[in-house]
Amino acid sequence: MREAHMKFHECGPTIVFALLISTPALAQNAVSPAESAVDETLLPYADTEQSVDLPGGREFHMVCMGEGSPTVILSAGQGDWSAAWSKVQPQVARTTQVCSWDRPGFGLSDGTAFEPTVETNASDLKAALVVANIPGPYVLVGHSLGSYETLLFADSNPEQVVGMILIDPSIPDQPARMANVAPTLDPAPAHQQGPAALWHHCADQVRSGDLTANGPDPDGCFAFPPQFPPSVRAALKAKLASSPVQFETAAAFFAGALDGGAKIVINPERDYGDMPLIVLTSTDLPLPPDFPAEERARLEAMVEESHKGWLELASLSTRGTNGRVPVTGHYIHQEKPQVVIDTIEAVVREVRDDGAD
Repeated sequence: MREAHMKFHECGPTIVFALLISTPALAQNAVSPAESAVDETLLPYADTEQSVDLPGGREFHMVCMGEGSPTVILSAGQGDWSAAWSKVQPQVARTTQVCSWDRPGFGLSDGTAFEPTVETNASDLKAALVVANIPGPYVLVGHSLGSYETLLFADSNPEQVVGMILIDPSIPDQPARMANVAPTLDPAPAHQQGPAALWHHCADQVRSGDLTANGPDPDGCFAFPPQFPPSVRAALKAKLASSPVQFETAAAFFAGALDGGAKIVINPERDYGDMPLIVLTSTDLPLPPDFPAEERARLEAMVEESHKGWLELASLSTRGTNGRVPVTGHYIHQEKPQVVIDTIEAVVREVRDDGAD
């Protein structure tokens, strides 16, 4: 991982430090960095049997498991892909049908000829569900920036969305709100340019033929965590090497998704009535002991603002709650997957009891 960077997590409102892997298949960790053994739970996410062709011909990668209604839709964080749910999805599949998906340019979904946004991604998701013949009702689950696509999907399909779980979600207008409470911190976009710049370089290398799936990779364009099984590595590498559009799409989304998406998702009229809605949020702010006191105070102010935003999201429904998950960081679904599994299953039961299925 030659081009790893430390930065404030660009879409996690806990403002934790995240280790960025250079590969756009997963800009954040899809598995816990504490794990070193090959993770065989990732194997199903290299399978493209359930991928669909969107109108226009782009391939959209989905992985669905289980049977039953409502269908649970899992949306990963900004740089992650469907495999981020490997500790949650198979367990939820014992209760109902559950589908995860990859954004354009990430994982095994095709890149786009246009600049992707959270809005275009939400539209792609809807189109893919139609093509795959996976009708509602849906329970939506969004992590981090995936909360933006979750909210937008619900806005556009209110009659089909019957429940929602947001996991350490990004909040609407997040960069502006954070800049207001901590104005001396560097703006988020400056931290996002490193990976995007590398991926543009990788695209140029693919275009020129200097970077291939079977050739040398001196810049770490195909750097994957050691936990990834060989078949997963091979599938991701082949996808990334197939076209420079893969790297270019990931770079465009990563550089602009938070600022642009934070504005797109603002909707003062949003109201989910009495829909089951749970916002799960982390409690840990992992900072080194010698972290400067002034910077610590600024980060704590940003976390406090995040708390306000999380409560606002929970208040979108009269049945909304904000559950704090003790001793967790931003990746609750990987650090304490059973909490997320239990929460999803509880919402599914509540929806069934309401008769929405």
